Amino acid sequence: MSIPSISIALEGVVLHAFHGVFEQETAVGNDFRIDLEVEVPVTDGMRADSLDGTLSYADLYEVCVAEFATPSRLLEHVALRIADALRSRYPQILSGHLRISKLHPPIPRFDGSASVALAF
Repeated sequence: MSIPSISIALEGVVLHAFHGVFEQETAVGNDFRIDLEVEVPVTDGMRADSLDGTLSYADLYEVCVAEFATPSRLLEHVALRIADALRSRYPQILSGHLRISKLHPPIPRFDGSASVALAF
């Protein structure tokens, strides 16, 4: 019998940060979208409608904001830092999926976003 689990997600979170390899990106910055989903075991607190033993989406958001504050050349590096911080702070996380999208990458004639995704 498997342990019941529940997913907690942040979707479409937009943050401004200074990640990138080009001078313009590190000086002016860019907007990024974060989509994060983590799976955690169902707890007695959840069943009792209590905050005890739960993982708040606000806590997930604060980890993302804190890690985004440190500029990186690679989005892959940012994604790995976020996943490592989440796993370190919240060992109850069974698994997760993170996508970070650069909303306006500095690519000539490119209209869209560029992203990295990490399963952890």
